[in-house]
Amino acid sequence: MTDRSTTRNKFCFVWSMPILLAILTLFGLLVALLKTGIWHWAAWLALAAPVIVGLWFSFKRKLSS
Repeated sequence: MTDRSTTRNKFCFVWSMPILLAILTLFGLLVALLKTGIWHWAAWLALAAPVIVGLWFSFKRKLSS
């Protein structure tokens, strides 16, 4: 049973952040289409999150090289 829990831990470690970013992106797209007012700011922040994360790790990699 330890093999199964180890496999699950690896899955969660690898895929937890991409799944979270995908959910944020989907939330941002739906809110931008369906809501108005303050929700547009929430959509903007949700859609900016994947871009910010990508830029963060892009610059982090260049600085450490």
